[in-house]
Amino acid sequence: MLRRNPFIPNVIENLDLRASQSPGIGRSNLAPISNSGDDSIAPIVGAFASVLNQIFSHLRYISCFCAFLFFSPLNCFAEGTPERNKELPPSLARYLLLFKEHPESLGPLGKWRSGEIEITVNPEQIQKIENQTRLRLISKGVQESDAAKWSSVGIIAEDNYWVWVRDAVIFPSGVYGTYDRLMWKASLNGFPTVAVLPLLSTKKVVVNVSYKHATRSWEIELPRGQKKNGESIEKAAGRGLKEETGYQINKFTQLGTIAPDSGTLTSIIPVLCGEVIHSGESWRKYSKAILQNPSFSKEELKEGFAKGYIEMLINGEIVKVNCRDSFLTFAILQAEMKGFL
Repeated sequence: MLRRNPFIPNVIENLDLRASQSPGIGRSNLAPISNSGDDSIAPIVGAFASVLNQIFSHLRYISCFCAFLFFSPLNCFAEGTPERNKELPPSLARYLLLFKEHPESLGPLGKWRSGEIEITVNPEQIQKIENQTRLRLISKGVQESDAAKWSSVGIIAEDNYWVWVRDAVIFPSGVYGTYDRLMWKASLNGFPTVAVLPLLSTKKVVVNVSYKHATRSWEIELPRGQKKNGESIEKAAGRGLKEETGYQINKFTQLGTIAPDSGTLTSIIPVLCGEVIHSGESWRKYSKAILQNPSFSKEELKEGFAKGYIEMLINGEIVKVNCRDSFLTFAILQAEMKGFL
């Protein structure tokens, strides 16, 4: 009687030994049964050989299957999925790198379920939002080529001063879309600039009368200076104040911070104040269009805010100089509330 090998019971039990599928066992393939001589064991030998053949065949299949399981994941990691292999557009790749290197400057991603505008940095979700935004623009009559450009997420443009980014967002309603932002490159390393409320001993405020390129008009403004990398806001304020007015401050007090345009600009600007003394001529950059540095009382400035201008003599003519600087407005309010004016 044949004894079953206890180490391969499942293999043998699962073999299909029907004659129609196992030529090594079918009676037509066995030697005639006889009770005499060696022929009496022929059927047993043939059957046993057939069983061994099937066992090794199954083991070979199992070995191949194990090899497939082992090498398939390696192959997947080596080649990756088509989505992973697909290179990101340069503007999007640079944008994602910017988020990785300066997460604080670009702000938290937010959570739309909490009523915030959430930014997604997942490339697959960004692509989905781009497609939906493009189709939405096309449905509004925008040409397909323009819709593709206007829905593209990433860095739209940049120079040595500014970066224009377009975010893929989820609005509090759950609707997908895009939102553009502008940032000073200097803001990637903290506050980009600082404004100063210079106070004379008489409590009058020293201001700049400047011709501004963006508004194409004369404006009454607070002095301010761009912060250099690694520079404290106090040092930047003192340097900027001296360059633009010729005044200097020995001790600064921070009044607060202001968001000049929270709908577009990412930058938050600190505003300082302090009593100033005149130290000599100002040194202005060639790009500055600062005409003079008059001083006004708090009441005169408030009247200017109410009317929208203060009349001044410029180039021999009386000119209505705009009095609407957000930095000056904020500084006057804060200084008055904190007892400095």
